[in-house]
Amino acid sequence: MTSDPVSRILDPNLMRELGKIRDSMGLLASSQKLKESIQGFGTQKGIYKPKGSDYALWIRQTIRGGYPDESPTPLPDGSWLYRYTSEVSDGKSSTELHTNRSLLRSMEDHVPVGVFIQQEGRRNNSTYEVMGLAYVEKFDGTHFLLHGEPIDIEDAPINENAIPPFAPFDPSEDRITAIMMNQRRKGFQTGLRRLYHERCSLCEIGYHFRGEPIGLQAAHLIPVGEHGTSKDLRNGILLCNNHHSLFDRYLWTFDEDFRVVVKDDPTFRRSAENNHILKTEGARLPNLPDREYDLPAMEAIRYRMDQFERTQ
Repeated sequence: MTSDPVSRILDPNLMRELGKIRDSMGLLASSQKLKESIQGFGTQKGIYKPKGSDYALWIRQTIRGGYPDESPTPLPDGSWLYRYTSEVSDGKSSTELHTNRSLLRSMEDHVPVGVFIQQEGRRNNSTYEVMGLAYVEKFDGTHFLLHGEPIDIEDAPINENAIPPFAPFDPSEDRITAIMMNQRRKGFQTGLRRLYHERCSLCEIGYHFRGEPIGLQAAHLIPVGEHGTSKDLRNGILLCNNHHSLFDRYLWTFDEDFRVVVKDDPTFRRSAENNHILKTEGARLPNLPDREYDLPAMEAIRYRMDQFERTQ
């Protein structure tokens, strides 16, 4: 029996709509596109509770919404924490409002809600990021604390105040379904894109087209083929297509000080004379996560460096 709470929701409409939001996790989409695909998006802002349901389906943060919401805080397992301001009546938070009550009911019964956050500076500010599903963990009288799903949706999200040690290997990938494997890889990619602000860690390139990032890939330090984990973002780094392909061929890596090391091969170095890679040799990676606990794990860096040196 699966431990996925969504599969145990009795309301088929709510289960279906939450599944759609989960499947869209990481998507950057226009408000018009979301109106066409997400129930209630065209008519409701703030907290949306479907008619006849006890639970909220989603919450929506807008740039000029008038509430002091905060940006989500990402965590190494791909989950995230987000403080969302409750809706008010006569200037005060009220649990009598049906919208706030629906979030409280979601908290009590451990039913997830979708989260949409409007993005500044993209297509006239009409773009939203689909953060995915989150669980309401607490309510302090003015804010709801939501905790996003981790990469492995059957795992409990980690605690921000007790970040677990890095576990570099995950042999379970040999036993999971193709659907779960795709979910992990999608979560790994999305989590790294958020941590690295949609820019390559080495060259800081971050192309966008119609509001969406392109040309960026999640690179594993310990490869999946060697049972490297996809459930912990500390086994990854975000790279452009070019530098990812060179990274996978062990033509460059970085050391424990995050300084770039390039393969000592005359043929490769001649071919790379016009490439950004030689210009950064010996320098610290310019684009890294903001928080120390989100940095690539030392165990993964050492593993990568050992493999790199074996190929010299």
